[in-house]
Amino acid sequence: MYRFFINPHEINWQDKKATIQNPNQSNKISRVLRLRENDQIVLLDGNGLSYTAQITSFFSRGVQCRLLSRKAINTEPKLKITVAQALLKGNRFDYALQKNTELGAYEFIPVTCKRTVVRYDDEDLRSVDKKLNRFQAIVQGAAEQSERGMVPIVKDVVTVEELCKSNLLDYDLKLICQERSDASSIKKVLDGLQEKINKILLFVGPEGGFMEEEINQVLKAGFISVNLGKRIYRAETVGTVLLSILYFYFNELN
Repeated sequence: MYRFFINPHEINWQDKKATIQNPNQSNKISRVLRLRENDQIVLLDGNGLSYTAQITSFFSRGVQCRLLSRKAINTEPKLKITVAQALLKGNRFDYALQKNTELGAYEFIPVTCKRTVVRYDDEDLRSVDKKLNRFQAIVQGAAEQSERGMVPIVKDVVTVEELCKSNLLDYDLKLICQERSDASSIKKVLDGLQEKINKILLFVGPEGGFMEEEINQVLKAGFISVNLGKRIYRAETVGTVLLSILYFYFNELN
């Protein structure tokens, strides 16, 4: 069955009813997927509950459903990984958002670096908002497809300096990946950890890599530099490699 994240306020379990009022979701249900009355779908409240629902009617701005059952979803990893991903050109950033969401990323922070090809005009706020809304829609679609219980948040775009000045004390481990460097291997770094790890921040660079001054800046902010071996990965692939390693290492793939 098709899965849709909706606002928890649109679900009334006591009356066994749900009203989908999001225009994008209702349009997808009625016009894109062409679902009809009596068809069954799955509704997700983003808080860990899943509802099996039956479409009862369509109206001008939404879809009315009857709730048949509900259950708790246990698909979210306990390890919360935030991916600070440098903006990438074309659809590469979209790919990174999609695949990292499928793997279980907790949230995303888009970052502009010295070698970032994509630039936002600070004066064109509508353009920035439009991009962020698009990024969030990509993440939501990937979360629905991969049967997750929540939708990762895509935060506002920041610079490297802003990222380093943000509240980084919430993270138990902060990693930055460097190619062609003498940084320690990811396994060596993980094997050397002493404290319990609950939250991790990964910083992934742009197509051209980080500038030396950016590396120095993030290392001073408490990041640990790691390398992923002898091969060079594309910028949109690094996050998925790191997430896969971390979830395997911390037994999140059971």
